[in-house]
Amino acid sequence: MKKLLLFPWILFLWACDYDDDDTRVCFIGDSITYQWDLEYFFPQYMPLKHAKNGAKIQDLDDWDLQECRGIPSVILMGTNNSSDFFDEERRNAFLQKFYTRIEKIQADPLIVVSILPRNFQRQQSSRVNEVIRNVNNRVEKGLDSLNGRFEYLDVYPLFAQDEYDARMDLFKDGLHPNIAGQEILASEVLKVLR
Repeated sequence: MKKLLLFPWILFLWACDYDDDDTRVCFIGDSITYQWDLEYFFPQYMPLKHAKNGAKIQDLDDWDLQECRGIPSVILMGTNNSSDFFDEERRNAFLQKFYTRIEKIQADPLIVVSILPRNFQRQQSSRVNEVIRNVNNRVEKGLDSLNGRFEYLDVYPLFAQDEYDARMDLFKDGLHPNIAGQEILASEVLKVLR
């Protein structure tokens, strides 16, 4: 009988100690994040998805990301800005926009995932990946100088072969990761979240 009376108290104390906020993770991004099956790949977390097809970094100005403040968040965004990467002035402007916007998110930590290589519909040259790699390197260096809780996650090499060619076996269309690609992304993000 004593055990039966004790069990509800144990459940009550466990419920009071358990905090749903501990499992929330924000995911912020473009169509790559939008198509990512977060519930499947992150079953131990409560994913909060803020993603939109075609989104560019400047679109974050119009998004309400309040629920991402103070909790772990993942941003995978920038591929739709890649046309800006070929010109040095526009590339610098992108980087400034990027840093300004991610600082406003105030996540703890904000995991910044590198821009993936691409070969959309097998019609792009490896030159686009050369400039993406350059931007990724500059993003990583720039994050070091920011005051904030940022962690850089360089997954680019996992999705590339011969440095500047996209591994087509990990993409549906040369831009959006397939299930195997999503699994790699999830595996790498989980290493940082744990």
